[in-house]
Amino acid sequence: MPELLGVPADGEPVAELWLGTHPQAPAEVVEPAPRPRAADLGARRAAADLVGELPFLLKVLAADKALSLQVHPDLDQARAGFDADQAAGIALGDPRRRYRDRNHKPELIVALTPFRALAGIRAPATTLAIARGLGHPGLIAAFAPLATDPTGGATQVLRSLLTLPAQAGVDLAAGVVSAAERVPADADAELRRAADLVRLLAATHPGDVGIAAALLLNDVTLQPGEGLFQPARLLHAYIQGVGIEIMATSDNVLRGGLTPKHIDVNELLRILDPRPTGAPVLRPRTLTTGPGGLLRTWVVPVDDFSLREAVCTGGPVSLANPSILLAVEGEVEVSGTDGSGTALAPMTLSRGCSALVTGSATLRLTGTGRVFAAGPPV
Repeated sequence: MPELLGVPADGEPVAELWLGTHPQAPAEVVEPAPRPRAADLGARRAAADLVGELPFLLKVLAADKALSLQVHPDLDQARAGFDADQAAGIALGDPRRRYRDRNHKPELIVALTPFRALAGIRAPATTLAIARGLGHPGLIAAFAPLATDPTGGATQVLRSLLTLPAQAGVDLAAGVVSAAERVPADADAELRRAADLVRLLAATHPGDVGIAAALLLNDVTLQPGEGLFQPARLLHAYIQGVGIEIMATSDNVLRGGLTPKHIDVNELLRILDPRPTGAPVLRPRTLTTGPGGLLRTWVVPVDDFSLREAVCTGGPVSLANPSILLAVEGEVEVSGTDGSGTALAPMTLSRGCSALVTGSATLRLTGTGRVFAAGPPV
């Protein structure tokens, strides 16, 4: 993360950078805009003071170890769940709190490095073949409902795993790890990848029954530039890599393993979509291209946000109505006009620098570098 942002490393792990107005970690704006990295200059104001509450949150995510298995609610589930938690008197800071706001949380991550993730329930036949290949009796028994109920069996599997007595869960996880270590080098690719996943998860989450639950999911590795869209109710986990993430402004997370945090099994399974699905991998769509660079986006089926990337090879690249800019490579000069046609003061964004654009604007990007732009749907 420090390398990406162009700042010195202090030896402490840095997993996320948030750019937005979410009350848990609202961004500040330095006024007037300083030269790059001069973050100690100018007056600071909360971004929300300038643009109100943004409907999206932009993040830089650097996962060195697997994040929790989790599901996000849809809008109706979020509203009902928040009201229920409020009525029950569960404080927002209570570890048992399930819904911290009334919004849904669809999200898109775009890989900057190879990025491994789990997303969506995979084909039951594949999961059952992996269980048989590992040959652990407890795992085979736990996954048996997939054979009799291919469209809903994942719910039964997760319930049986997540409600195991603590020591039984530890024992099952240990047994699955031992089985993975015995997978031969000439096994089929799907089984070898599953064994690799088990070993990877065990290194950072030893004894967590989520190691077994993770085998239910599609295991994908995004290449740089590819995206992964996580709609509501889809079980997923980010395993390893660096990416740019954008989501609706929400912190509603129902966890299902690979975490020491609270797991509400009943609520998780109530909002989960247990149907098998392919991993929703997205490839970028080019919006404009020319000798000076290109502008591309990742099309998602929600109206909370859009994410575009300007790849400048001299420029100019035109960009209309962004809200947040984040440079991840090189150095780009940003100029343009606001909605009334008045020229905006130019600024330079180098790697790790971000900017807030208020109101409507048409920007002109020149130089050599890459800039992500978060904003409303385009």
